[in-house]
Amino acid sequence: MVIGVTGNTGTGKTVICELFKERGAHLISCDELGWEVLKEPHIISQIADNFKEVIENGEVNREKLGAIVFGGKDKLKTFNEIVHPELLKKLKENIESSKKKVVVDGALIFEWRIENWFDYIILLISTLEDKKKRLIEKGLNKEIIMGRLNSQENSEKFIKYSDFIIENDGDLESLKSNARWIWDKLKKG
Repeated sequence: MVIGVTGNTGTGKTVICELFKERGAHLISCDELGWEVLKEPHIISQIADNFKEVIENGEVNREKLGAIVFGGKDKLKTFNEIVHPELLKKLKENIESSKKKVVVDGALIFEWRIENWFDYIILLISTLEDKKKRLIEKGLNKEIIMGRLNSQENSEKFIKYSDFIIENDGDLESLKSNARWIWDKLKKG
């Protein structure tokens, strides 16, 4: 079984994915795969060709890169064209090589048009204020937060394509309770 957990940044995807991991699922984080991709020499070379100011000692400075690509749609588009094909290739390989239930933490499942890779999709939605609050608590500054949020499509347009929807506007325990309920439903088939 392959489960996709998606939604905008700051909606609580990671909390749900970690809970599923604790229950025995193999967790694949698209963010982590993306950072792995940024270490590959051919990707570093392409990043250097387009964003040379983010290369330090032969590596990509993630903080500088984030500030640049989330600061403008054209730059984000260029970055995505470099990184996403390799990231999606790695994601597919990871899903196919897993021997147990797979949970994918991926904000862009619908934007990548890979929803058919999943048996079930869980969509998290949240108010803008709640998303901002959570991201501030993670230590991100307001400019970076707004750049990230503005770069993503409104998750609510994907409700009709999702199997489960969690409105994460409550507390952490409510989110975990909803996640446990969904996990139990998925286990039963």
